[in-house]
Amino acid sequence: MIQENIVYSSEAGEYGIGDLWLPDDLSAHTPLALVIHGGSWVSLSKCRMTGICAFLCEKLKFAVFNIDYRLANLHKWPACGDDCLQAARFLLEEDIPSLAAVQRKNILLIGASAGGHLALMTGLRLPREKVGGIISISGIDSLREDHASSPQRYLALLGHEPSEAELKAVDPVTYLSPDAPPILCTHDKLDNVVPCESAEHFVAEALKLGADCSEYYHRREENGISHRIWQPDSKNLYPDIEEHIADWIKKYF
Repeated sequence: MIQENIVYSSEAGEYGIGDLWLPDDLSAHTPLALVIHGGSWVSLSKCRMTGICAFLCEKLKFAVFNIDYRLANLHKWPACGDDCLQAARFLLEEDIPSLAAVQRKNILLIGASAGGHLALMTGLRLPREKVGGIISISGIDSLREDHASSPQRYLALLGHEPSEAELKAVDPVTYLSPDAPPILCTHDKLDNVVPCESAEHFVAEALKLGADCSEYYHRREENGISHRIWQPDSKNLYPDIEEHIADWIKKYF
């Protein structure tokens, strides 16, 4: 069952909504996930993530909240980051009748591309006990490498050429700590939207601190500009990515 366009933030206006995907047989053991779309912070919507929502809800039996957020072409940072934090708090704390049977102690944060960045920024800034894990799929995990590759993205996100201090404040690496929640970063070695080095540097920094951080890298020969994670003409991830995510989730949830 899908309950569409639930308001989680009146401040975010038309963007402060999400769709709640509910598995059969909700119980106190049903895990919760917040799903965040990508689009370089300036485009796309929750519709892009329906394949991931179906995978989480139908196969892994999660209750899933798939959100929109304010896009940076109209609302500069920290609007999108604030919206994702608010959506997480809504899922964890607000009165949601459909989740009355569920013990909402912590959540999984999962996003793709810029949504991976937002999942990390959300999960690493929430209280530790509220986060069961974070998954970034081809995400902008470390800003250093992505900014070098695509500086125009940051003009759109912040409205100006960012200083080093501003980049650091928006970089998930800044918020890593030894007691960070479990994190999984997946990326394609030939990704030409977000460089794989962004994930590699993030993972290296996490492991250096002693954080629980896993990686899954793949390599697909595809033409055109692509993350190389979506099945052709589909909103579904490639089966090997889904399988790796499922194995990781079973370990922690």
